Amino acid sequence: MEEKLKELQEKLKQEKQEQLLQYPINYTEELINHLLKINYKQLNELYQEAIKQEKKEEIAIEPISAIEKEKLTEEEKNKYEKIGENIIKQGKYAVVTMAGGQRNKIRA
Repeated sequence: MEEKLKELQEKLKQEKQEQLLQYPINYTEELINHLLKINYKQLNELYQEAIKQEKKEEIAIEPISAIEKEKLTEEEKNKYEKIGENIIKQGKYAVVTMAGGQRNKIRA
């Protein structure tokens, strides 16, 4: 069993996973065998890929300006309506949730 534990220590050292052995637990032969079977290189690759995908999905959320609908001219209302229609036709749109009392404002 000591040979297998040394083998495991060496494998973990090569894969930079020595921290797995830092906790004082009872390393049974069964546990050592399970730890030896793990493909640490593949686990690391999967982890790195997951991190990369996470970073791609990060977006900045910024406050949006508000325009009071009551203060818009008919021409301005039509302008914003056309902009909105074009955006929807392109499949590019967003949903905005507003707090109570803000429902009478158009967001630009």
